[in-house]
Amino acid sequence: MADEKPEKNDSLSDLKGNDLPSEVVHDGVPFPWMVSERAVKALKDYDVRDDDIWVTTYPKAGTHWAVEIVNLVLADGHEENIDRTKQPKPMEFDITQPGAKPPEHLPSHMRIPTYERGKDWPSPRVFMTHLPEHMMPKQLYQGKGKIVFVLRNPKDLAVSMWHFLLPNKFNPKHEQWNTFFEQYCTDEMVWGNYFTYNLNFWNKHRLDENFLFLKYEDMKRDLRTAVVQVADFLGRPLSDETIDRVVEKATLDSMKQRFNTAENKSGKIGAPSIIRKGIVGDWKTQFTVAQNEAFDKLYREKMEGSDLHMDFV
Repeated sequence: MADEKPEKNDSLSDLKGNDLPSEVVHDGVPFPWMVSERAVKALKDYDVRDDDIWVTTYPKAGTHWAVEIVNLVLADGHEENIDRTKQPKPMEFDITQPGAKPPEHLPSHMRIPTYERGKDWPSPRVFMTHLPEHMMPKQLYQGKGKIVFVLRNPKDLAVSMWHFLLPNKFNPKHEQWNTFFEQYCTDEMVWGNYFTYNLNFWNKHRLDENFLFLKYEDMKRDLRTAVVQVADFLGRPLSDETIDRVVEKATLDSMKQRFNTAENKSGKIGAPSIIRKGIVGDWKTQFTVAQNEAFDKLYREKMEGSDLHMDFV
């Protein structure tokens, strides 16, 4: 079970030129090749608008789900009013950097990195990012913009992340679950260590007025409450009828019909395989007993003294 490989899906490695390394390091944090130095530098001093909305997560924590909720709230639940040409990729992704091989069929507006083309988007702009806390735009910490931050329990996230990383060939250690798991528990993981990433945001900003922290597991348990939280946070209180529309469109079952998934990865919204199972507790199908015990020990060590608690079932 532990070394069963997930289904093959489209690979970001196909877009990487031969001269680009599979992984790069910026400010001491490992990233996949498509996070470019020029993007990282530009984003630190990015011009943030007061009504910007930055959906921020460690990868595979429910980023696209949260973005869709935000978009639906802004559109009063009318999906047809969402401009899908502005369906964002992570701000730091730069698949058209020198040395990359963007596909020939890529629309012209997608040949410009999001951090560049987003400068001309009308307000309110909705961005997504996986940047660590110390690499985010400085103006966000000066009270400009709003940050919707989603947390997900690290066991389910690990399984989802492995299924995403394996076909993208960023690192040979991702080819088997066991070697991926070993790296996931260290600072060598792409985007950095799960605990460091999330605790830096939580410890420094959980009381900031322009931050809303959501938990994936709470969203699964009570999506309606999460929608109301987002709407209130954005200053857009919704009627019961509008909330019903948003909730209906924001369920993962609904999104699987409209977005690319591991089973259907063409002709729909978003990048390939952005949605897989979307369930809580899937880690039980992947973790061995020994891995679960080792991770529980690591979790206790890393989370000692923190008031952040995660749900694993």
